[in-house]
Amino acid sequence: MAQNVEITEETRLAATETGALPLLETVLLGTLTTPNGPRAILRNGYGGVKTVGIGSQINGGEVTAIRDGELFISRSGRGIKLTIPGS
Repeated sequence: MAQNVEITEETRLAATETGALPLLETVLLGTLTTPNGPRAILRNGYGGVKTVGIGSQINGGEVTAIRDGELFISRSGRGIKLTIPGS
């Protein structure tokens, strides 16, 4: 369910600015609402950027909810909440 999207150069530069985001971790870059439901933009620990929706599998878990600036994942019976760094 994850898909690749076009990212503007400004977003790409902000997402890869040295020291701006934790390295080697999945980071929530943003959330958006689409006609097909909410989506989240993530950067993985290898620097790749992708969008996910509810039901997407990431890091061994499943996306259960996406709200403004928040992503919720269920993994091994635990709830994990990602927020946009600095927000």
